[in-house]
Amino acid sequence: MKNILSFDIEEYFQVSGLEAGVDRAGWDKYESRVEKSTQIILRILLTKNVKATFFVLGWIAERYKELIKEIAEQGHEIACHGYDHKLIYNMPSDQFRDDIKRTIDILESVTGRKIQGYRAPSFSISADDIERFKILSRLGITYDSSLFPMKHFRYGKAQSIPLKPFDIKNGDRVILKEFPITVVEFLGKRIPAGGGGYFRLFPNWFLNRNFKKVNNDNRPVIIYLHPWEFDPNQPKISGAGYGNTFRHYLNIDKTKSKLEMVLDRLEFGSFQDYIQSLSK
Repeated sequence: MKNILSFDIEEYFQVSGLEAGVDRAGWDKYESRVEKSTQIILRILLTKNVKATFFVLGWIAERYKELIKEIAEQGHEIACHGYDHKLIYNMPSDQFRDDIKRTIDILESVTGRKIQGYRAPSFSISADDIERFKILSRLGITYDSSLFPMKHFRYGKAQSIPLKPFDIKNGDRVILKEFPITVVEFLGKRIPAGGGGYFRLFPNWFLNRNFKKVNNDNRPVIIYLHPWEFDPNQPKISGAGYGNTFRHYLNIDKTKSKLEMVLDRLEFGSFQDYIQSLSK
């Protein structure tokens, strides 16, 4: 079964969990490491002959045009992650629209390709926020992967949505396709199974068990990772709280080997690869 591999392209100092310890207005003063860590990802994908979707911040694309061009030229899909990682439920609708349009314009100018996918920063969009999905559709977005179907203090409200990809509708009209982030049922609760700190926390046998369970349920595994998760030597940010700091730096030195292990076991591609496979 075709599964989906994705990366959210952002700097380590742009992570929502570390925001309390970062001067957002002074982002340009922090050491940039996104190019180096993204190159690690690209080398892994080239070695494993795997294509992926890269959800890119407009802020990143403005500053590292050649990196984004290189990702696209290697055959990977470029998608929208918003401009500067602001949480969606804190943004008025007009600001959200301007943010997405600005980012799409930047990405399409850099790559020369139509942008069709979107992922909200920190999955901060709610399943019942139809107005935001309508805005995405009007701007040319055809699919979204922002809903995390479990309870979490930062993610949008999506606890009761289907676990499989589904259509988001306004009445009877389909607005766009939704690809919810992968979770599994464990001891009567939904737990995350496909990315971020959870990917780094779970032992390999548990990851493989979860992924097998997802595929047996006729669902694609959707993995999401970030460049900073491949950078164990990144500068340490303080002042974000123990829990956020622990989660951010946990097992970063294991991300590369874990991803390589998973790519050796399962078939992965981009969101567009998966969508195209449905029509065959």
